[in-house]
Amino acid sequence: MKRVGSQPAKLQKKYRAEDDAKDPIQVYCRIRPIQSSLESSCIKVVSDTEIQIYCPPDERGISREGQFSYKKIFTEYETQEVVFQDLGLPLIEQLLTGKSSLIFAYGISGSGKSYTMTGNQEDGGIVGRCFDVIFNSIQNYQARRFTFKPDKLNGFDVYSMEDALFFKSEDFKNNVKNPSKTSKKKDGDTDRIPFNYKIMDIEQDVAYSVFISYVEIYHNYVYDLLEDVSDGEIRRNSKIIREDSNGNMYVHGVNEQEVFNADEAFEWLRKGQLRKRTAPTFLNMDSSRSHTVFTIRVVQAPLDTDGVSIIQDKKYTVVSQLSLVDLAGSERAGKAKTTGQRLQEAGEINKSLSNLKQCLKILYENQSSSNLRNIAEKIPYRTSRLTHLFKSFFEGSGSIRMLICVNPISEYTELLPVLQFGEMSGSVQVKRTTPLRMDIGLTPGRRKVIDVQSINRIPCVIEEDTRVPQDNKINYESKENCFGSYLNLGPPLPDLEVDDLLDNEKRQQLITALDQRIKKKEELRALLITQSNDIRSQIVVLESNYAGAKQEINSLQILRDQDTNKVKQYQNKSFLLENELASLKRKLEFMDNENKRLKSDLNAKDNMLNQVSVDKDLLKQKYNTKIVKKQEQLSREFKDKWKVQENEFEAKLQDKKRKLRHIKNIVESTENIPGHFSRRIVKRTLSDESLNKIEPVVNNGKPTDSKQNEPSQATLRYLRSRRSKSCDPHERWIEHKPPVPIPLQTVMQPKLKKRKSITKLTDAKTVSNNGASKYCLLTQGSDEQGIPEAKLYKADIIQTMGGGAQVVFNDVETLKQDSPLGGSPVKNRIQAYNNEVKAHRGGPEDIQSKCYGIQGGYTPTSRK
Repeated sequence: MKRVGSQPAKLQKKYRAEDDAKDPIQVYCRIRPIQSSLESSCIKVVSDTEIQIYCPPDERGISREGQFSYKKIFTEYETQEVVFQDLGLPLIEQLLTGKSSLIFAYGISGSGKSYTMTGNQEDGGIVGRCFDVIFNSIQNYQARRFTFKPDKLNGFDVYSMEDALFFKSEDFKNNVKNPSKTSKKKDGDTDRIPFNYKIMDIEQDVAYSVFISYVEIYHNYVYDLLEDVSDGEIRRNSKIIREDSNGNMYVHGVNEQEVFNADEAFEWLRKGQLRKRTAPTFLNMDSSRSHTVFTIRVVQAPLDTDGVSIIQDKKYTVVSQLSLVDLAGSERAGKAKTTGQRLQEAGEINKSLSNLKQCLKILYENQSSSNLRNIAEKIPYRTSRLTHLFKSFFEGSGSIRMLICVNPISEYTELLPVLQFGEMSGSVQVKRTTPLRMDIGLTPGRRKVIDVQSINRIPCVIEEDTRVPQDNKINYESKENCFGSYLNLGPPLPDLEVDDLLDNEKRQQLITALDQRIKKKEELRALLITQSNDIRSQIVVLESNYAGAKQEINSLQILRDQDTNKVKQYQNKSFLLENELASLKRKLEFMDNENKRLKSDLNAKDNMLNQVSVDKDLLKQKYNTKIVKKQEQLSREFKDKWKVQENEFEAKLQDKKRKLRHIKNIVESTENIPGHFSRRIVKRTLSDESLNKIEPVVNNGKPTDSKQNEPSQATLRYLRSRRSKSCDPHERWIEHKPPVPIPLQTVMQPKLKKRKSITKLTDAKTVSNNGASKYCLLTQGSDEQGIPEAKLYKADIIQTMGGGAQVVFNDVETLKQDSPLGGSPVKNRIQAYNNEVKAHRGGPEDIQSKCYGIQGGYTPTSRK
């Protein structure tokens, strides 16, 4: 709070003594109620001072949360009255004691800032309730209208009663000439419900006047919402911000209206709101497109010694103000779906809010790091009109409070910066200001004494008449009789005409009568002086007695007023407690209804779960029955198949035994046949697929060469390879085989025409970018008996949407050589040939060469 004009030396010294004290910015948080029960809240109130937000898990299953602390949390159940009692009422008390204050309403678009600040006709906001409390408190101490007038330099001039009456007559003439300026109430408007609360502890020996102003900051320009223009006219002249002689920032040339009651102030507020710039967006049908500042200024001036007139000395005038700032909500263009002019407005709003954040952040950093560096960073107040206007508050001209409004259905990314800014603002400290009370050395309680005297003046004199001593009493009846006898000023004057004045006798009679009347007059004058002296002495005695009685009455009245104030304070507290109790009852009823609803939902869900459990048991029993029947059916089918396979295996076994007996007979029959003939028979017999037909050996009678009979030259016909039936000639294959495969020379080796052979598969692009549709993997090893075998793993190549490929295996072919006698065919042939050689010759080398001859291979040296 800054006083207009120069301050006395004592007050300046007292103010400097408390310059170093600082108070933090008090930050409150209010949660907007959820309109629909289908909407889910992302906010959880932990306590009266802590709030927690969280977001649901994303696609990766990651969820985020944050916890913030403030001065107080207003939940969705708190009413407008509760918010005002905690946030606005203490500032009204400071305002009436001469201290300035500032309230910010901050939040995203659609979070309830404007409703909290202005409210509506039935449920007023902070501004309307401030009007009611101020005028309820000063209604008996208001100054005459036009006693104070703005001096256009952020101060006020004080005028006498005659000047005030003159200004009032001039204003009346202007209103008669321009009736459109008077505010008219519309037919659709309802009566406003006042807020009945009164502050008792205020200074009574001063006169109060209330002035209001209403401005908006649009596109970083300041416009006056109470400007004297006709309805519908566009405001084009922006205002400038200046600094007064005391260092306070103000809007130069703004229209300040003096209001005398709450209804008049509320009417000016409604008029300014009609001129306020608003527009519908996707998030809010009545979105504010500018920052609005409503300022209430209270002017105080002390009364003179008589307690009737105001001291017309400007240096004793005290001016305090309460600024109520409704900040426009920050919004995202993508979510609000703003375009064109609305998009430009949103950009300017976000820019000014960003500058406010930056100023508070730098102020916080300067305070927290003041001991670490000598030069503090300069705060960019002039970047925005909003911060420039309230620069003096940030530098300590008044206390600051901030209300953070949040919408619980907003996204986590939108709420996080708002709550972080509010928590950071609570750490910023501003200089503490001391309320100034005017003390000019006059007797306190002057106004009350004058009021008592004006009402009870005559009865007090009558009561004092009984206290006069008997010696000083005057017999008023005798004096009246005496006055009645002395009021005759002598004999009557003779009736004379103009001609009678020439007669000496008649003229002498006239002179004698005049002499007698003069003498009587002198006697009456002496008697009057004597009686007036007696009355004056009696009045002095009465005044002395009256002064003592007046002091006694004043002391009793002070005691009575103190008791009355205490009673009213208790009544106000009881009223607040009753309101709080009613709020708690409403909250309890709501919670009971919610509990009943949740219980009914729980019972319904339990019934559903029971029904689902019963259905599940029935379905389980049904499927168990089906499973048992299916198992019995499969068991019967398996037994039938087992019998069929057992019969097939028995037939195959009998066939194999028959073949073995036939081979045994052939071997026994070859014992007496010559060597070259028996070799061919064995060769034909072992290589014949039927094993039942013996091809006759034709001998053309030509002599055989000795070299042809050697084992190294004995060869068999090469077996012709055929293609596997699973190979389609139109398919493109990738043949994946070992680097050095072992030739098996079997008939089951497939021939892949369209193929790409690889030995190592190290890059996925070999499969995905080759255009192949089939994949074949060749592995070679040996089985349990040591017989070499090869396995072909066949698969389909399926192209994926990402540009890769998927290999799905669907078949395995096993390639190996076998013999009807079992075991390795090579070993069996060698064993059979050894037995033949032993029977005829008995030479080991001849047996080995014969074996190779039967096999159709090369010489033993080549095999080694």
